[in-house]
Amino acid sequence: YQRSEQARVAEPVTERASIAVMPFVNMSDVADMEYLGDGLAEEILNLLAKLDELNVAARTSSFYFKNKEVDIQMIGEHLGVAHVLEGSVRYQGDRVRVTAQLIKAEDGFHLWSETYDREPKDLLALQDDIARQVVNSLHVLLSPDSREALSRVTTVDPLAYDYYLRGRAYLRLPRDEANLEFAVELFRKAVAQHAAFADAYAGLCDGLLGLYSIGRDVAYFEAAESACHRALTLDRRAASVYIALGNLYRSSGQYDQAIGEFNTALSLNHTLPEAHLGLGDTYMQKSDPETAEQHYRRAIELQPTYWQALMSMGNFLFQVGRVGEAIPYYRRISELMPESETAFNNMGAAYFVTGDFERASAAWQRSLDLEPSSTAYSNVASSEFFLGHYDRALSLYHKAVELAPEDYQLWGNLGDAYRHSEFGREMAEPMYRNAIRLAENRLRINPSDAGTLALAGHYCASIGDRDRASKYIAGASGLAPENMYVHYNSATAWAALGEEEMALQALKRALASGYPWHIATADANLKELRSGPQFEALKPRQP
Repeated sequence: YQRSEQARVAEPVTERASIAVMPFVNMSDVADMEYLGDGLAEEILNLLAKLDELNVAARTSSFYFKNKEVDIQMIGEHLGVAHVLEGSVRYQGDRVRVTAQLIKAEDGFHLWSETYDREPKDLLALQDDIARQVVNSLHVLLSPDSREALSRVTTVDPLAYDYYLRGRAYLRLPRDEANLEFAVELFRKAVAQHAAFADAYAGLCDGLLGLYSIGRDVAYFEAAESACHRALTLDRRAASVYIALGNLYRSSGQYDQAIGEFNTALSLNHTLPEAHLGLGDTYMQKSDPETAEQHYRRAIELQPTYWQALMSMGNFLFQVGRVGEAIPYYRRISELMPESETAFNNMGAAYFVTGDFERASAAWQRSLDLEPSSTAYSNVASSEFFLGHYDRALSLYHKAVELAPEDYQLWGNLGDAYRHSEFGREMAEPMYRNAIRLAENRLRINPSDAGTLALAGHYCASIGDRDRASKYIAGASGLAPENMYVHYNSATAWAALGEEEMALQALKRALASGYPWHIATADANLKELRSGPQFEALKPRQP
């Protein structure tokens, strides 16, 4: 199964003035102009987020309320902020009318409002002016660095800026391949129009990295790296670029460089939850869960209602086997975002791990209804696989592969389903070989990816390639000796090779690390082990 890349929920630790910037409503007659209001709001949000003295709700949280009939007080409660900036945009001939108002969330009192009539080429200066008015209205005392960030003048070609805003609009949509490709195309047009546009290069990096995360195509990774470095040469004070670079280095197994980039971002703005989330993910891949947990918790302390921070914390607890502690985080996300397919996806994963495959399937089906993504198809397929419905699983896995043909795990899942279906090994082998090819492409970028090494070992074992399987299993175990998923995939690999004793030893280590017994008892990849008394002896004792 696959979780989407989202106990006690911490309270904020600082008393900074807090604000959410809502999408500006499109009042134009043309629906296509909606990107402009969203883009202005996002750019104002990004500018305010550079100020250490303000606690600014993350864009993914505030933009969730777009087109929803929710009053200001409820928005403030959901996002944990005291103030809300909202506005509208209307095109009138060759001019743009922008209205902005700053509202106190508790009682709806208007602290400031203004209407601007501007030419499109003046929009950059306008967003800077709105940000300054917000700071003045909140009576925030700025440090010299914050004053400099707020007063910096940026000049960008108007057409390039329009392409950039349209590209950002596609990045705000569900991150499927089509939307990301549109975003990348628009960012490329922006930098072709204005070669020194750092934010457009950062957006290009973001879009390309998203395409890489979906399909694992190495070309996307290399292009993303190039775009990130170009953005950095143009603006060395852009914290978002350092975060993007950190994620790139983490993806390629260059963990020390990744940590350095995330820490650089924090040195520019120590209130960024995204930097702490990146550090948490990096330390997890370095097999340092204690440090990872500290960063995940710090991200939540900075923004207790930021769904991505809650998701990352839940996924961390899930990954280390503390599923019971993860569930409250997933539940909180479903409360904050009741229409989120991601929340249902992860609730399904929690049910799955506890052995409730029927409820897992229902939750994943709900996620699929909300957004037909490769992850959702794969997860519904996995629930069918563990229920023993291999033919049903095959159909769903094929749909997942159609949406993400470069994802090695989906091809490996197809191999597993074919192997245990009536079609047998002759149909499974080409699926496994494709999974191996794609996994090895990924390992060329990040040879320290223990999870990919372990799965590659399982795939090689499933086609009888003992030498490569043994090499991959050894490599994964050496890199992540405490990782329950590495141990579990090692167990399925040894089982496929007929090495019962080694499979049982690996399974014992996986179960001791927290891997769910329910899955081991339902996994067709371990069916040869389940007939012997040694398997039942591994069952964890009830506390």
